[in-house]
Amino acid sequence: MSFNRRTFLRGAGACIALPALESFGLPRLASGASTATTAAITNAPVKRLVTIGTYLGFHTPSWFPKETGADYRISEVLEPLEDLRSDFSLFSGLDHRASNGHKNWSNFLTGKATSGISMDQIVANGIGHQSRFASLQVTCGSGGEGRMSFTKEGISLPSIGRPSVLFNKLFSSDADKARMDYVLSSNRSALDLVLDEARSLKRQVSSRDAEKLDEYFSSVRDVERKVQKQRQWLEVPTPKVDFKLPDYDPVAPDLSLECEAIMYDLMALALETDSTRVLSFLVPGQGQVFTIDGEKLSAGYHGLSHHGNDPDKIAEFNQVGKKQVANFGRFLSVLNQKKDAQGRPLLDTTAVFYGSGMGNANTHNNSRLPALLAGGGYRHGAHHAIDRGNETKATPLLGDLFLSIMESMGVGQERFVKASRNMNDYLL
Repeated sequence: MSFNRRTFLRGAGACIALPALESFGLPRLASGASTATTAAITNAPVKRLVTIGTYLGFHTPSWFPKETGADYRISEVLEPLEDLRSDFSLFSGLDHRASNGHKNWSNFLTGKATSGISMDQIVANGIGHQSRFASLQVTCGSGGEGRMSFTKEGISLPSIGRPSVLFNKLFSSDADKARMDYVLSSNRSALDLVLDEARSLKRQVSSRDAEKLDEYFSSVRDVERKVQKQRQWLEVPTPKVDFKLPDYDPVAPDLSLECEAIMYDLMALALETDSTRVLSFLVPGQGQVFTIDGEKLSAGYHGLSHHGNDPDKIAEFNQVGKKQVANFGRFLSVLNQKKDAQGRPLLDTTAVFYGSGMGNANTHNNSRLPALLAGGGYRHGAHHAIDRGNETKATPLLGDLFLSIMESMGVGQERFVKASRNMNDYLL
């Protein structure tokens, strides 16, 4: 067989380009999860994960309480959560020690400016087989420039920005399922034929090519497994819910607060029906001018985030932040009311991480991030201030909090980028 940089595998009319190789040979395909890993996930106390990030963050002096411990006074922006304080923990001083700037907001769940896999996708890779959708990514409208969830190859996952699209994905009709069955059947046929052809091309390859082919065919197998999973779930009846969508999708930027509230309702339904166990919500931040409590703000949301320490602009920026926190608080209350299959409140077995990849939007500073962890059956009710003045190797990073979350879900990791400890002492 002649071989050049544009060699393809062909099947059922589809072509899949191979990576550049020194030579060609048969890959070693990835294996499934071990029995021990499956048992750890099954027996884990936390069953679901929700990650929520606000693109422009908050005015952190108005977010972080001045006191620490369990007797802290609730801060101005967090005031809507006063009645829920026993259901969450606050952390100040946490970040990834990563680069600053809007373009590096994406390190929020990845821990580094050069995007690798995000924490939510590590969890999805571990527990995603348990539900119809391994994970769902949500935003409002276009979502703006923000990116939050990334695959192991560092590719950002698209977010659903229209409530009607999310609803139809979660609760599709029989006609929708029939169309999807046809599409999936076609795609699976193409993948099978492509892999059959690949197996027939058995030639000796260099060790470097073997590594490339391992990665490449593992990716193809990942696609195949996802297709097979979707086919299996098509045979399971879609849940029926009593939920009325609005007459139109509020996706205009100046309506994103309204869209946000609807998305939270749909996210709660997704968890209640066990349609997915991993949800990520990017709360966008653009130039929209909000109307709050009947009054139009003086400037756009993004402009208010660059307040220049102007008290009036800070006050309006806090109005937006407080409204976002109120929407989040309502979501927590709904999860407290809804029950899982064992009759427990969903919040008890759902870890909800809320914060931002922006510590100070006024200066584009990505340190000392807003960080709140709710639910999950953790020990809550306190504000934990991490001392950064006398920082040592033992000083926790945000990644250490992620390590604790993942461990409690049976998806244990030894490291998360720069983090190698955990924060169990604060939570258990």
